[in-house]
Amino acid sequence: MSAVQRTAPLAFWAIAQSFLNTLFGLFGPPEAVAFQHTHTSQQRALLLPWLRAGEALMRRLLLLEASAYPKPNTRPLLTRPRAKRTRRLVGFDDDKPETWRVSFRCLHSTLSGRSAAKSRGPFEQVTGTPETRTTMDAGSSRSALRPGNVELSRFEGDWFTAKPTKFYSAWPLAERYEALLRVFNNPASFAKRLAARLHANPHRGVELMRLPQCRKTDAPPSTRDMIGADFDPLDGACHRSLLRLNSS
Repeated sequence: MSAVQRTAPLAFWAIAQSFLNTLFGLFGPPEAVAFQHTHTSQQRALLLPWLRAGEALMRRLLLLEASAYPKPNTRPLLTRPRAKRTRRLVGFDDDKPETWRVSFRCLHSTLSGRSAAKSRGPFEQVTGTPETRTTMDAGSSRSALRPGNVELSRFEGDWFTAKPTKFYSAWPLAERYEALLRVFNNPASFAKRLAARLHANPHRGVELMRLPQCRKTDAPPSTRDMIGADFDPLDGACHRSLLRLNSS
């Protein structure tokens, strides 16, 4: 960790290293998550809160890194010209995370017309419904087996009345996991871009301090519990960095 260029105190980066070690011990590396292909809602609810906590932690560390960059003398560009992009087919291999195209979002997107569906990965939600009716040939003695025609046992009734099972793609979570590792391994490139945006719009720094919203499907503990007692000193250092950015 010391060989990488870092401006934030190493004690704070040690918090991130300990968190990533815990994340690895619980769920394995990102390629293991991608290899699972799909998750049930229960599996997703276990991993998602940890990723959100890690993203909140990395946003704060990047804020500390970005605050060390001086304000440029040139006039900041509030909007960047959109470069023309050529569409091309991109493939992903679950065992080659270094080839994945991932991104780590610190600030909310300001692009107009961007819907929530575009922010999700492919096959974000797949619904599987059990077959509820079996019809055989008219000459068969077991034709037209329907719940209303025959008396069903309790287990057979549960099959016909079961709610659809929702499956979620594991790829978006694997990519978010990989993005956390890339921020940790090379924070300078992320912090430099973030510093340019914060110097142009200092008021947007408060977006970096947001904590994940609690949802019914989330598993305990909270973000502060996942990171540990060192979260509060880190949070205080980030608030002081925000004051410096707003006063510069």
